[in-house]
Amino acid sequence: MGGKGKFQNRKTISLKERPPKKFSLKRIPWALLKIYIFFGLAIVAFFILLTNVSFSKKFIEPFTTFVAFCSSRILNVFGSWTYVSGTNLSSKDFGINIVYGCNGAFATAILLSGIIAYPSRIKEKLIDILIGIPAIFAINQIRVISLFLLGRGYPGVFEEVHVYVWQPIVIIFAILVWDFWARNFVQKDKIQKSPVPG
Repeated sequence: MGGKGKFQNRKTISLKERPPKKFSLKRIPWALLKIYIFFGLAIVAFFILLTNVSFSKKFIEPFTTFVAFCSSRILNVFGSWTYVSGTNLSSKDFGINIVYGCNGAFATAILLSGIIAYPSRIKEKLIDILIGIPAIFAINQIRVISLFLLGRGYPGVFEEVHVYVWQPIVIIFAILVWDFWARNFVQKDKIQKSPVPG
């Protein structure tokens, strides 16, 4: 057919002939790269602090005891007679020990690391602290109370829900709180689109 002749001289380029794009740090905005770096450094610093024995005894253990106390009070309001001994929350037929990873401290550390790393004013950072820390405390209280009730009624699924359901929920919640703050309370001109120098 005559129509075929129109495209005889047009070169067909195979996708295999095109060189793949190489990953380069220059493609990442410098301001964004700084956020990643500072976030990583902050996470490491908080991890070292939270696992320090002296800091744990002075601050983390009393805070965990407070978490247990608040959980007991809430449970008692709704008719579950409970009592607290240190970080142990117990009733006459069941008890749990609120261990290090269940007090919300690590989720709070993730939130604070994001606040520190993200370019924003001091006033904006304080807003997230005032919103985020109570929010994480509240969701963690829901976790402790629900796990206590679940363990008392359905002990066979307690560990699975504790590890595979509630731990991810609390971590994701902390990230969502940070994201809400970054989208709604931080000036949008903070992230510059300048490439990495060099």
